[in-house]
Amino acid sequence: MNREEAMAHMEKSFRKGAETNGTEQREGVPYAAARALKGGTGMPPPDMMRPERGTATMGQPGGMPGQMGGMPPPAAPLPKRMTRERLMEANKILKKYKAGKARLEARLKEDEKWWRGHAWDGMRAAGGTDEAIRPTKWLVNVIMGKHADMVDAYPEPVILPRERSDEREAKRLTSILPVVLEQNKFDEVYAKQAWEKNKHGTAAYAVYWDSKKLNGLGDVTICGIDLMNLFWEPGIEDIQKSKHLFLVSAQDKDALRQQYPQLRGVNMQTDFSLTQYQTEDLQGKSDKALVVDWYYHSFRSGRQTLEYCKYCGLEVLYASEDDPNMEGRAWYEDGEYPFVLDPLFPQKGSPAGWGYIDLGRGTQENIDLLDHVISLNARAGAIPRYFRKNDSAINLDQFMDFSNPVVNVEGGLGDVDMKPIQYFPLDKMYVQHLNDKIEELKQTCGNQDVSNGIASGVTAASGIAAQMEAVGRTSRDANKGTYRAYSRILEKVIERIRQFYDAPRTFRILGADAEYEYVRYDNSGLVLRPNQPIGGWSTGWRKPIFDIQMSAQKQNAYSKMAQNELALQLLSAGVFNPNLADQGAVLLSMMDFNRKEELLEKVRRNGMMAKMTAVWQKMAIALASRYEPVTADRMARAVLSQAERDMAPGGPISLRRIARFSDVSETPQMARFRERARSVSQPE
Repeated sequence: MNREEAMAHMEKSFRKGAETNGTEQREGVPYAAARALKGGTGMPPPDMMRPERGTATMGQPGGMPGQMGGMPPPAAPLPKRMTRERLMEANKILKKYKAGKARLEARLKEDEKWWRGHAWDGMRAAGGTDEAIRPTKWLVNVIMGKHADMVDAYPEPVILPRERSDEREAKRLTSILPVVLEQNKFDEVYAKQAWEKNKHGTAAYAVYWDSKKLNGLGDVTICGIDLMNLFWEPGIEDIQKSKHLFLVSAQDKDALRQQYPQLRGVNMQTDFSLTQYQTEDLQGKSDKALVVDWYYHSFRSGRQTLEYCKYCGLEVLYASEDDPNMEGRAWYEDGEYPFVLDPLFPQKGSPAGWGYIDLGRGTQENIDLLDHVISLNARAGAIPRYFRKNDSAINLDQFMDFSNPVVNVEGGLGDVDMKPIQYFPLDKMYVQHLNDKIEELKQTCGNQDVSNGIASGVTAASGIAAQMEAVGRTSRDANKGTYRAYSRILEKVIERIRQFYDAPRTFRILGADAEYEYVRYDNSGLVLRPNQPIGGWSTGWRKPIFDIQMSAQKQNAYSKMAQNELALQLLSAGVFNPNLADQGAVLLSMMDFNRKEELLEKVRRNGMMAKMTAVWQKMAIALASRYEPVTADRMARAVLSQAERDMAPGGPISLRRIARFSDVSETPQMARFRERARSVSQPE
């Protein structure tokens, strides 16, 4: 192929890509808008999947007649690829995945019982007593503290480009992505999944494209997923490596029949069931049917793509392989499952981790048993007990009535009619052992008193913050894992924007002047673009890729107070003095605190402005000394006195040193004027 043929081929490919990228119009509506109907969180009814009237292809409802103007009859519809046999095979795979997750589901169910305080239900304490153990809440306190740490460290993204040409797009994404998250109420989703991560060990998120949002325009949806309803291939540690992925949900049968007419008169019951948590509400199963969202990979044109099928029982509700609008395209173009798992403590052979309930359950059991025994002993000592003879003449009702000071006795009262039962109090070592177990739980789970703001002997905010920084390593480590999962969530959000934002939409962002701005945004800056040709030859296409840097949006009160104290110390040390900018920059470069680079840049900028001001002052004094010596002398004195005041934090500065700093040459005429002014102002 010569050069002319290569250029023609590249131009043809570019035009073809533009036609399939949303530039073609159908009845005044972008073609990409029809493409956006493919849905995400749950497929729309089948009638929404049909093309609009007048835009349907030949042979479809609303299209052209079968024969017109001698045109050949339409081709027969292709046979369905998603058959009942394939659904039966999918159900077999789903049961296999559920069997491999049996231990995890049992652990999740037991963890939820511990969280709700029902772990000791039906269990009796050792020693033959019939009184059930009342659990303590030390483990609950651990989870509450860890949840507070995660909420305080709510992530804030900064999108960074990998190439200079993508800087503008990265800045726009940095402003737009928080708005997308806010519209999805992601702070609420994040807080809820923080409970799941600390309790059960894994937070699960889903990033869909929902075609029903914005009146059919569609938008990104981010939601939390119950790990009990997600099924993956046993033995893998990354769900993206699972051959199939299933999300099963129980939905109302009547609502399903209204949404999907093909389910009317169909038996929707299956031999598959979801594991249920033990809840306070009684859950009925007769009016619910299981709907399966099945994600799997296939090969089209020699490359792996993501496919999607939604079915109930053995009835297909939607299949991307049978959708003519999806011909040649993947369900999601990034080829990944739309789920992100955030494990707390990872374990081998599973993408799910284990949480603080699993970590501290054994110690919590010992604490509950010890507390129960000590409480029984204390109650035995607080309420004296007696031996009483069966033929005793003591009135038992009056004896048990502590408000009655007199107890009647019939006949004589012997020494053996009533005898106190001897009480043996527990030794202090048992109480100490209980306290040691409580401290063990705190140390193991990283929930010391300092992390909750209780610091003995320290009152300064910086000291408390330093102690909290030292004991908060486990929380920071867990938050780092959350930030990594958050980055993967934003990567999927960017991919959804890249794939579906063909039509522009408006976002309200906070501008540089702290005022709201309204900007329109689409995916034109994210789609494939040609590389710079080399020697006149095409070098292919480039996909804009971005890196995501995370930081904590919120901080606790002690961290803020410590940062304010640091700012005051830097101010008193003269770091913000423009004349000491060089020394201040060296000092800041050796320090480590939040947003140091921003402060360092401001100090350097102030230093450059001070140097430029000194140069202009020098030039002004030099010009004035030639034409207006008296004015030049006043200007020089004003500059020197101002320099003395500016350099005050560094100690007194001599006029000779300031003269060297300003580098102003003094003429004999200026010296005479200065001597005359001194003699007038300071007479002998």
